[in-house]
Amino acid sequence: MALDSGMGDLFMEEVGETLAELDGALLELEKSPRDMELVNRVFRAVHTFKGACDMFGVDEAVTLAHAVESVFDHVRSGRKEVDKALLDMTFAARDRLAAILGQGVDAAVVGGQGVSSALRDLLGTTTPIGEPEASKPSSAARDAAGPEPAGTGCHGQTRTFRVAYTPKRLATEAAAEASYLLDALRGLGECRMEADAPETPPGGDSDTGACPAGFTALLTTDKGEDAVRDVFLFLDDPGQAVVEAVEPPPPDRETPVAGPVPEDSATAAGVQGERDARASDHPAASGASEAPGEAVPQRPAEPAGASSKRESRTPSTGEHAHSLRVDAGKLDDLVNLVGELVIAQARLSQLAGSIGHAALTGVAEEIERLSNELRDNTLGIRMLPIGTTFGRFRRLVRDLSSDMRKQIELVTEGDETELDKTVIEQLGDPLVHLLRNSIDHGIEPPGERMERGKPPAGRIVLSAEHAGGEVLIQIIDDGRGMDPEKIRAKALERGLIGAEARLAEAEIFNLVFLPGFSTAETVTSVSGRGVGMDVVKRGIESLRGKIDIRSEPGRGTRITIKLPLTLAIIDGLQVRSGDAYFIIPLSLVEECVELPAEAPARGGRNRTIHLRGEIVSYVRLREVFGISGEPPAIEQVVVARHGEARTGLAVDEVVGQRQTVIKSLGAYIGNVEGISGATINGDGSMSLILDVPALVATVRSEAA
Repeated sequence: MALDSGMGDLFMEEVGETLAELDGALLELEKSPRDMELVNRVFRAVHTFKGACDMFGVDEAVTLAHAVESVFDHVRSGRKEVDKALLDMTFAARDRLAAILGQGVDAAVVGGQGVSSALRDLLGTTTPIGEPEASKPSSAARDAAGPEPAGTGCHGQTRTFRVAYTPKRLATEAAAEASYLLDALRGLGECRMEADAPETPPGGDSDTGACPAGFTALLTTDKGEDAVRDVFLFLDDPGQAVVEAVEPPPPDRETPVAGPVPEDSATAAGVQGERDARASDHPAASGASEAPGEAVPQRPAEPAGASSKRESRTPSTGEHAHSLRVDAGKLDDLVNLVGELVIAQARLSQLAGSIGHAALTGVAEEIERLSNELRDNTLGIRMLPIGTTFGRFRRLVRDLSSDMRKQIELVTEGDETELDKTVIEQLGDPLVHLLRNSIDHGIEPPGERMERGKPPAGRIVLSAEHAGGEVLIQIIDDGRGMDPEKIRAKALERGLIGAEARLAEAEIFNLVFLPGFSTAETVTSVSGRGVGMDVVKRGIESLRGKIDIRSEPGRGTRITIKLPLTLAIIDGLQVRSGDAYFIIPLSLVEECVELPAEAPARGGRNRTIHLRGEIVSYVRLREVFGISGEPPAIEQVVVARHGEARTGLAVDEVVGQRQTVIKSLGAYIGNVEGISGATINGDGSMSLILDVPALVATVRSEAA
């Protein structure tokens, strides 16, 4: 089956997920090398990968995967222990497998022969890897050697299975698929045909109608039931194949398989009826089948997520799929359409309010409710746990710390925190840059750490949490920290700031985001050229996010990234100052109060109000944005919370809550401090979306 077939994309997605599962299992096994469940997870992942590649004829990957599988079969049987050499070589084999399939690893960098030779050495044999059948002793030799070691399970135990395949496709397609499946079964052991002849249903056309060009074969193999079922792993409907364990049949019923064997119609009808009866008695999806007097081993437990993935791809007969794969582009189109619907609904609500017709107003309110639900459900589909991104960094930290001869523990927190898929996709590269800098510049070598009274192993915490309408992502290390004076001196040396510049500590730390800035004394393969941190800042800002650095020399660094939950649609509070309309994210709004009549007479830009015993400062949007005209007699103050602070925004009028479809200001306008985007109002005019923390910081900086 070629990779450019219609199933090629599904195959590549599946093997990518399997490699990710293998990576995670290996990293956990490194921490708990005696955990046999983790060993089994690794074995199952490699076995699944091998079966998928075998299905598509990727022989090089099948050969290497079989070698890894053999090594871990020795571990499962107690003949080998998990050690660093084994794990390093398995990681190398994993990278080689990814390179073979073009899964983001350069094949020229990841050698093949070295990996294969090392695995052969681990097996303690000179037999060429990938030739398991030729290297197996004969049955007589096995009998003389006695029973196999405990732990081999179904491997090595010869059993016979009846395999019934009933296709549900065109005759030409079914014949090709049947031929492939039979070849795969022959590769597992001795395969003999029990039935069936190709047959055209009454009234059907052999060229265009459905033709059950199937077969029933008896397979004698020592590979185990899992290997037999894996032959049918990629069928559209697993109900097409039934695998059941049987006692070896009498020799006179067995006919060597050479392809589908024609039979007379009565025999074929009888066999077909027998197979239909078996299919109705055996739930194919669960794989539960039992021959008289014989208990069939259950399939091993799959890794978390594997069941749902398989279920979504091939739902069992009589069962409903719990999940469905959808092209990401279609989902983006759906979100765009929902955004246009929200804008149209706002126009309808405004029109209904101006006309004042009761029936029209009722319809507008109903459509508003439905569009709200549709928006929430659509955006909910786009939300993914950020742990999917965090997981890939464990391997990065492991490899880099090993290369730099450092001991580093990566701790992740808040893996279940959900974020818009577009944000997650674009967040990966900035986080990689930040982690590499923490490993290279932050964490000290073990000897230096011990001289400073620290444990030899450094610690990096990667965390995520919801904070109102934002997600806070933090990278915290306990390394050497950053020296503000050193940063300032380096910026002066490179002409990035003037000698007369007076900068606060937070502003000094932000100098590291300037293009060309680096405090590294030497250039390494990881960092030191002054590129990366400026790219990080641009990447975060493109997501309408903010990045902040706090550090203490000798104690470590904390990098905080603030990101919006979604880039598409938010709930907002619309306000007006003069003729300009603004949107304040509703997640930041605490309350709205009237501004006392005497307050506008006070001078100065920064003002305060007393709110239930607390003094809250406020700013006038009229003054911030230079809006002309006289303010109303009574202004409204919208109290918003950002971080730990509360600030009021004085406006002419609070219009009301609005669903806000976020639009970029575009490259022509670029980034404007205090503005994160714009949205279209119901009458076609525009409202600016306020970035409250940035707006307040700008006002305070100007006032200072």
